[in-house]
Amino acid sequence: MANRSPKNTPAVSASPAPPAPRRPTLRTIAREAGLSLAATSMALRNHPGIAASTCARAQAVAHRLGYHPDPKLATLMQHLRTQSGTEYHETIAFLSSFARYEEWSWISQHDYYLGATERASELGYRVETFHLGAPDMTPSRMSDMLSARGIRGLLVAGFPQAGTHLPLAWERFAAVTFDYSVTTPLLHRATTDYYREMLTVLHRLSEAGCRRIGLNIRIGDDAKVWSLWRSAYLLFNDTLPRNRRLPVNASDDGKGNLDTWIRKYRPDAIVSAGGDFPLDYEKVRRRPPPDDIRYVNMNIRHADSRSQGIDKISWVVGRMACNHCVTLLQQNEIGLPGHPQIISIEGKWVENYDTWLASLDSRCTRPECTYTGRGKS
Repeated sequence: MANRSPKNTPAVSASPAPPAPRRPTLRTIAREAGLSLAATSMALRNHPGIAASTCARAQAVAHRLGYHPDPKLATLMQHLRTQSGTEYHETIAFLSSFARYEEWSWISQHDYYLGATERASELGYRVETFHLGAPDMTPSRMSDMLSARGIRGLLVAGFPQAGTHLPLAWERFAAVTFDYSVTTPLLHRATTDYYREMLTVLHRLSEAGCRRIGLNIRIGDDAKVWSLWRSAYLLFNDTLPRNRRLPVNASDDGKGNLDTWIRKYRPDAIVSAGGDFPLDYEKVRRRPPPDDIRYVNMNIRHADSRSQGIDKISWVVGRMACNHCVTLLQQNEIGLPGHPQIISIEGKWVENYDTWLASLDSRCTRPECTYTGRGKS
């Protein structure tokens, strides 16, 4: 017998769900703002070819309608552009404080340049070097030269001196600087994470059994990194018993009174921040440093096979700086930032110097990547 519903059971009718609100599209915004599709797309990206008032009008409509770009569509469009070949957009200037390439081809600045150049090429941009230290060059002349070339994006390399003031015509440029030496004006910056790297080193040494860890520091280099090395070391010291807290051996040249410091405080590990303790010791005393001390360098490129340390992966920092500069250009964010950002990249611990050096040689296939000896920060 067929099943029957009870006579008194009312029929259930599901009311249709209300239709989901339609997602606003670029066409919706264009119609509301009275613009073409192309002009609307450009206005939402602050394209320099669209008047600022038009950009503001289109963006106000987009905000009112709750418009957000579709991330999946953006990814697809980026993929299609990549498949069809990268289109050249514009040139980004790499500003060096030196007078010529040979003066910085062996220091961290070179790795910043290589990383930025490679990333720019992937994104359809080109990086060209300009030297602020060239004869008769002034900030005003450099600003005019860059503007005459139509260059809007700047990657500003670090300067030898802390607290550098660089008076370019910043209202014309989107800029990212490296590290902390340029302090005025305040710019977006990409840097290695000096503070966290110092803590990493100190914790690794502690885990390895070191109980009296000393810091040998160059005052000028510490100033260039806003005293982040020293701050991390002093914070770590505060966690130790008083009899294990060593004072910082700080000097203008990283040498100081090395023998007196060692005899008085008996470190079983020495961290070099700026310079390299074993090399500095040999220069001052003309004999090898004590071999019962463990040596670590905050920039392994300063050191030799006697030390462990940190690889600042400056090449990656260069890529990140270029990424940010390109984003600023694409969004037409020209001029000094209202809220400067710091992109901080933590370096890698190097357990064995020789293994690290061999890995560099195997990774770098281009002539300009060849490691040519100890560098500077």
